Amino acid sequence: MKLAKDGYIAVTLVGNQTQQTIEDSALQCQRLADQLRTEGKPVLGLIDFTHEDKFSTGANKATLDAMGSINYDRVAAFGKSRVLAEVTELIIQALGKTDRTKVFATREEAVAWLMMRDPVHGYGIR
Repeated sequence: MKLAKDGYIAVTLVGNQTQQTIEDSALQCQRLADQLRTEGKPVLGLIDFTHEDKFSTGANKATLDAMGSINYDRVAAFGKSRVLAEVTELIIQALGKTDRTKVFATREEAVAWLMMRDPVHGYGIR
């Protein structure tokens, strides 16, 4: 997990994910989100699940909780696993955040959408 040079929070999920690993990641994301808000910047996130192997029911619940509690402007996720993409899309729908949270097949598509200029809020590089 890091703050990318373009100003978004970059999260890479590697290996098997559990409730604890997701909760730990969520705490780090919350700290970075708070930092961005304090600096007056939008909270943008990029989640890479191309290296994620398995996920537990607890991990799904923790993801739902994290995405529901972190105040973000946009999050883009991407990965090779169709199953993970479908689970992620279900979580997004359950949260009612389909307008600001999307799943893509490739990193390039995800970053392009994430950094797209928002005419209302003005963030993005395009």
